[in-house]
Parts: sequence; C-alpha cells; structure tokens
Amino acid sequence: MKKIDPLFKVKLALEGKLIDDHIFNLIIKRKTIVEDGICRIKKLTNIEFPQYFIEPGLLIGTSPLEYGQFSIIYARTIPICNKENKIEIYIQLFTPLIIYGLRGTIHSVIAHEFLHYLDLLNKIINVEITSDTQNNTLFENIFSDNEKLFDYNRVFKKDKYLTKIITNKFENGFNDERLNNKSINLWIQKGLPTEKLPIESNHIKLSFSSLVNTEIDEEIKKKIANLL
Repeated sequence: MKKIDPLFKVKLALEGKLIDDHIFNLIIKRKTIVEDGICRIKKLTNIEFPQYFIEPGLLIGTSPLEYGQFSIIYARTIPICNKENKIEIYIQLFTPLIIYGLRGTIHSVIAHEFLHYLDLLNKIINVEITSDTQNNTLFENIFSDNEKLFDYNRVFKKDKYLTKIITNKFENGFNDERLNNKSINLWIQKGLPTEKLPIESNHIKLSFSSLVNTEIDEEIKKKIANLL
C-alpha cells in the first residue's frame, strides 16, 4: 500500500485559500496529539494503526426525518477498493477535532475509529459481503455505530484511563459539548469548509471479489480472533 502524507489535503486547502495560515499552523502543532494517540493504540494492541489523513473541513450528518437536527462527524473509517480490486482502509480525521479537541477526546475518537478498523478487518477475514443497514434517523445511526464494534474494554484493557474516556464520550454516541460548541461557533458559523452528509447514505458496500482479493497477515488474524 502506498504511503500517504496525512497533511496532503490540508496543504491543498492552504494553497487554495480554503483555510488560513493560523488554522494550518494549529493543525501542524496539534498533529503530535494524534501521533501520540496512534502510538498509544499500537502499544496497547500490537496491531498497526491504519493510514490516516486530516480533512480540512467538517462533516455534518443530517436526517430527512428530523428537520433541523444534525450531528457533527469528527472522524470516519473509510474502506477503498484500489486498482487491484483490493481493500485499503483509511482513517479520516476532521480538522475541528484536531484543533479544538482536548487530548483525551482526540485519543478516544482515534481509539473508536480503530475499533471500526478491526471490525472491517474481521469482515475481510470472514469474507462478509458488507452493506451496512441504512439508517434514517440520527439516533438509529448512533445506536448501530456503537452496537457493531469490538468491546473496547477488551481491546484497550491495559489502559484504564483510555477506556474510561471512551465510556464517558461514547455512552450514547459521541458526545462532547465543549467540542461541539467550538466547532459550531469557530468553524461552521465562520463559513469554513463544511459538507453535509445524509445519514441514510452513510453506509459501506464492499464487493465479494474485493474481500477475497484482500490478504490479511496471519498474525493479525490471530490477534483479532483473540479480541473477539
């Protein structure tokens, strides 16, 4: 898999004047918190963290059944089929999380996305044709998002502080009022790059052939099996 620069989209946004020098410098400064979180997870699980990139924007989930309601999406785990029809998995982190989130919050979100990563690896290992149930309401989406994940208390059992933060932040879907307020006041209301995503379209589809073509290291298979 070709290595990507986690900042490649941020640099393009700066060149295109979608973000200013102040935001760019904040991202550079606080990127170390992300790297620390990744190292923390590697040490806990002995499993390589997938490649990630920072998105110079914010994603808002909307529902046609809940007029005026929205949820802010700070990170996503994205499987992509490459030219060889093999699956590559990336973690997308949105800028407001990086520049406004507290260290514990950032680490908990990274850990949560790592659980999604493990879930995808497990689907590939078991050759599951994936078409996640489409949800029409924000509540349903939050519920299913937590329901299908590996048990974080088992995956991160050696780090009680991290599991405590995850429990607090993801009890009923992700909840961080401080971060949400900053994202709304300092990002959305200032007209910085924001994209809307209908919740019903936020689902994953992976072809059978791409699952079969994607090879997972035997050691990784054993480690994932032990976490189930």
